[in-house]
Amino acid sequence: MYTDTLIEPEVVRDGKLRLFSLYVDFAAAERARWVTGQIAGLAGRRWKSNAEMWNLDSLATGNPIRKMVTQDAADADVLVVAMSSLDRREPELIQWLDSLVAGKANRPASGLLIGLLGDEEHSAAELDWMVKQFLGCAQRTDRDFIWRWMGLEAMADGDWLADSVEVLLARKQSAGDEMFLQKAAVGAV
Repeated sequence: MYTDTLIEPEVVRDGKLRLFSLYVDFAAAERARWVTGQIAGLAGRRWKSNAEMWNLDSLATGNPIRKMVTQDAADADVLVVAMSSLDRREPELIQWLDSLVAGKANRPASGLLIGLLGDEEHSAAELDWMVKQFLGCAQRTDRDFIWRWMGLEAMADGDWLADSVEVLLARKQSAGDEMFLQKAAVGAV
């Protein structure tokens, strides 16, 4: 008996995963780089990861750069914000996070905001306030929010990221499939 079986290979319609990191200090930059590497590893070969990283101080250089960085962050699938010290509030950071709301995000699916907060050398006087600010930003910019205290053992294991990244990639894949089907239906008519 002869049967023709069509097996369509699994295709990623939008195989790009955009990662954006903003760090407040040098130690936080190392943690942000580690997390983006972990996310790229979890995404695997099916997704081409593109990572961009900026220092908070670079946003003060000029309006055109600030606008470009803000739009890139709004468009990113994953936004990582890293800061070591939580002993005082960072109004510049919160103003920048608030500015993400005004920009129209060019994302097909809900994103992910990851807060990498604190370290073993700094107190956490403003932890509660900062987490509330991040959560508010995540809600207003259509992102899930997770955060991690970045103490001594934080970079020993990236398992805490796995579930959130899996949910993000599933949403992104589903949105890509939906867009593909819509384009195919328009093309067939």
